[in-house]
Amino acid sequence: MWGIQFEYEKALYLLMALPVLALFGVNYLKWRAQALDSLGKNATGRWIKTSSTRQFWQKNALLLGAVALLITAFANPQWAGKSQPQKQEACDVLLAFDISKSMLANDLRPSRLVRARLFAQELLRELSGNRVGLLFFAGDAFLSMPLSTDYATINNFLAEADPDTYSAQGTAIGPVVNLARKSFDPEGGGRALVIITDGEDHEDSPEEALEEALSEDGIVSYIVGAGTPQGGNIPLNFGRGLLRDGNNEVVVTKMDPEALQNMAQAGGSGKPPYLISDLNTPARQLADEINQLKKKEVAVRASMQRESGFQWLVFPAVLLLLAFLWLENRSR
Repeated sequence: MWGIQFEYEKALYLLMALPVLALFGVNYLKWRAQALDSLGKNATGRWIKTSSTRQFWQKNALLLGAVALLITAFANPQWAGKSQPQKQEACDVLLAFDISKSMLANDLRPSRLVRARLFAQELLRELSGNRVGLLFFAGDAFLSMPLSTDYATINNFLAEADPDTYSAQGTAIGPVVNLARKSFDPEGGGRALVIITDGEDHEDSPEEALEEALSEDGIVSYIVGAGTPQGGNIPLNFGRGLLRDGNNEVVVTKMDPEALQNMAQAGGSGKPPYLISDLNTPARQLADEINQLKKKEVAVRASMQRESGFQWLVFPAVLLLLAFLWLENRSR
């Protein structure tokens, strides 16, 4: 109702012991009543039993209440405080993810698509603190997630990437670069375009577009290759065999290292293509390169500061303990 949360929620399980302790108290009083009755049913005995029973429950109610408050205080109840906007130094990074049919090839196990997705997710972790956007492309390009620090949503989009749901096929890098130029913040700071593709079946000559993005907008492009030069087949869904061409020949799709190298040179990173097929994962290396770009101050999601309320429980718990000690001393 009030948005209360507990920092150590599992500590509240200790409250389940309080009814058990109360049950022990009931059994203890029954035993004591039988013991007093065995001494004789005189007026003094009845007065002692009635008076001490009342005091017993008064004292132990105070004790159990104090223990309940202390357990709840230890769990540290918290509620929403003020929302504080934060700013930090960051780069802007757009991930361009190839979802053409060739990304389903099995020359990388279990497929190029899965390995590329894992690479992109690892790169996201390494780029923590930077603004990251996501676009998909095949025969055309579309922006799936604008620049933000909401990495969880980007991961969700990556997990759902499926070439079978995208009708436009091919590998068109030109539209990727043009869309990226429109999607970046035009004001200062480092801008990186990471293109994850197998480099096969390009429908355009992307080098000119990459060079213009670098010279006119300062966008540095990094190329990540998914696949092997030896190539692989493309399995069809539901165990329907392998993809075949018009001559009923099994399609073999191969990564094009030369095309990737040309794009890397045109992109201005000064680095050769990063290959997902390498034994050593290149995600951290790529993130280190991107983090060397000029950073700018950007606003990130507001941080909700939660306020703790344990102190409001400790004070009445102390008062109950003092009252318990006073009654204990009085009864003695």
